[in-house]
Amino acid sequence: MPLVAPFALVPIIPNLPFFYLCFRAFSHWKALAGSKHIDFLLKENLIAPKPSKILDELYLRNRIPSPVSKGAADTLSSNSKVSDVETMLLHASDGKEIAKALDIPELQMELDRAVWQVETDLENKRKMREEKDQLALAKEEAKKK
Repeated sequence: MPLVAPFALVPIIPNLPFFYLCFRAFSHWKALAGSKHIDFLLKENLIAPKPSKILDELYLRNRIPSPVSKGAADTLSSNSKVSDVETMLLHASDGKEIAKALDIPELQMELDRAVWQVETDLENKRKMREEKDQLALAKEEAKKK
């Protein structure tokens, strides 16, 4: 068997990691180009911000505590004690209303994903705070003994 025979298999086996990394690089490049475009539009005052009655209604409605999920309810109840805690402006049920009101059906899936990510992040932060509090209490009790 010749020494170069294994190199003959290289074109047959697809280089999937290479294509994946190229796709990721292209996606990041597109996102960077989009952010530069938005930055240009903002610097040149080509974007005129307008208030949205739809979003204002949803945000005002959600300022009243209504427990949608366990994490959101815990965050809202702890917000009355500490002002540093983040709260949700949108809930999972709001994505469908926003997509319907703005007539962009694809937006619902993206909003649902974003709400899920933020709720998960808030829940993880709440758990971390609880663990830190428990650790601090354990240290204080150990010092007293």
